[in-house]
Amino acid sequence: MKTKILLPAFLLLAQMAVGQTNTFPEQGYVGIGTLTPAHPLQIVGGHGDTNLSLFYPHPSPSQQANLTLWASEPGLTWTGAGIGNNVSNFVTPAGGTTRINTIRGGSYLRLLDGEIRMNVVKADGVDINSLAINPNGNIGIGTLTPNEKLSVNGKIRAHEIKVETANWPDYVFEEGYKVGTLEELESYIKTNKHLPEIPSAKEVAENGVQLGEMNKLLLQKVEELTLHLIEKDKALKQEQAKNQSQEDRISKLEVLFKTKK
Repeated sequence: MKTKILLPAFLLLAQMAVGQTNTFPEQGYVGIGTLTPAHPLQIVGGHGDTNLSLFYPHPSPSQQANLTLWASEPGLTWTGAGIGNNVSNFVTPAGGTTRINTIRGGSYLRLLDGEIRMNVVKADGVDINSLAINPNGNIGIGTLTPNEKLSVNGKIRAHEIKVETANWPDYVFEEGYKVGTLEELESYIKTNKHLPEIPSAKEVAENGVQLGEMNKLLLQKVEELTLHLIEKDKALKQEQAKNQSQEDRISKLEVLFKTKK
């Protein structure tokens, strides 16, 4: 009975203390900063103070936990929202994200208009742009401006990478394919300092390498080299056969010469 009496009294005092901007009904939706909440719990605030904070106050600061949800980002955007572990966006007067507990690192996720940003904050305060998704759905790791479906500014290590491609150069072994002569190839290399159809060092430095396309080109050159080797092997065997024939004729002549003596 006491609980039923005290709860309405507490809610009434809470409303009076905040200037009648909150509502805590016995039943229905709860509003903080609004008397007409549209959701089971709705918090309405200004630019930079519409936040929800969860805090675990461990006696050791290094073991404390802070989780912050925010809507609107002073110093950054009006419409952005986010969630931060040991990171908030409303503490500093100038706005922007800042660590709550400065003896440990943190991380945060910003949900923007058509974009998503994920950052990691090191224990020394260095803020690292870890991942970004732009309005085209491109994902960037270590870059905020991904131009491909996945752009990585750094090294990648994997057990296996599968590249799907088409027009695999089996056509090199089709009849009628013109390989060109080694003399023509030598002339091209002396002039251009790289193989035909293979990008130059300058082009690679400026544009990178497309793995699928480069693998096709390299295989094409290997297959063309194979054709050259086959032709050289045929020519070598013909030369060996010719030399053997000449040696056989010389041997016969030597025998004949000795016989006549």
